[in-house]
Formats: sequence, structure tokens, C-alpha cells
Amino acid sequence: MYQLSAKVHLDQHNECYKKIIIVEPKPTTGALSSIIKVIGRTKLSPFDQPSPCCPQNNCLNVIVDPNNKRQLLCVKDIAVLFSYLLSNGYKIDTQVTKIMLKSDVRIPNLICFVSEN
Repeated sequence: MYQLSAKVHLDQHNECYKKIIIVEPKPTTGALSSIIKVIGRTKLSPFDQPSPCCPQNNCLNVIVDPNNKRQLLCVKDIAVLFSYLLSNGYKIDTQVTKIMLKSDVRIPNLICFVSEN
């Protein structure tokens, strides 16, 4: 099972902020693994510091556009991702997503959970 979340990313090449889609854990097989790119986490502010209590990975597993793998897929284009996942045998797990959204355990910017059929 994979967790899809939204993350604000500073695109230093185009000098703009993008809301991108990240996946955890990193898929190693299947169609989803072919649209993953590992990038370094960028600081959005000088106050964005890792904490020893809740350490963060220095890398993000981001989704690229299946039609243009040189571009990160933005949240506004999530229909492209859902279409790709469904046509490649993945299932959007609405039950687990609903449980987590209603739970006291908050996953920041959770989009949904997906699994391979």
C-alpha cells in the first residue's frame, strides 16, 4: 500500500512554488515505480529545520507526469495520475483513506492510499 500526499516544492529552476505529489514508501516494482523521481527536499524557509524528535528523510519520492517524465506532476493534474494508476491495475483505497482522514492521527496533506490489485 502506498500513501499519496501533497507537498509544496520550490522549483529553483523556474523560480516558483509547485504543489506536487509524493509517495511513501518508494515503489520498487510495477507501473507506479516508473513514474517516480527521487529529489532532494528543499527548505521553504530558514525555519524549516529537521527535528531529532521527528526526523525527516532528505529525499522525496515524487510523481512525474506519465506523459512527460521530465516534469513533476502537480496536484492540479491529479486526474492524470488517477487515470494512469487505474489503467495499470492499481486501486484507490477509499476505506483506508476515510479512516485516516477521520482519525486523530493526522497525515499532513494526505491525498489517498493506493494499492496494487
